[in-house]
Amino acid sequence: MTALAVFLVGSMPTASAQDVKGEKPKPDAKQNLCKPHKAAKEDCFICDPKLREKGRLWCKEHDRYEDRCWICHPEAQDKKRLFCKEHSLYEDECFLCHPELKKKKPSAGATPSAPEDGKSK
Repeated sequence: MTALAVFLVGSMPTASAQDVKGEKPKPDAKQNLCKPHKAAKEDCFICDPKLREKGRLWCKEHDRYEDRCWICHPEAQDKKRLFCKEHSLYEDECFLCHPELKKKKPSAGATPSAPEDGKSK
């Protein structure tokens, strides 16, 4: 019986340093996800209009930037570039699938920069 008591006491959870300091533990990463788009809520420009680029038109009917709405403007799509259907961005712009791009891009869903030769396509 004594061995059982020692085992039970030894297996009881102990307070972590965070608990002792009164700090709240960080929320589970899954709790901060936008379920429909599987993106961090603080980055989901599809759900939160405040995160969208100022002055860039939004297709309300299809929940994407107007210049990325191939349903309304199929002629505008660059067929040579991979497209993220889940977030309606080109793959090389989709910072929701590729968070490393967020550091490189000035804002969510940025359009590609002008060609180096200065000529438009």
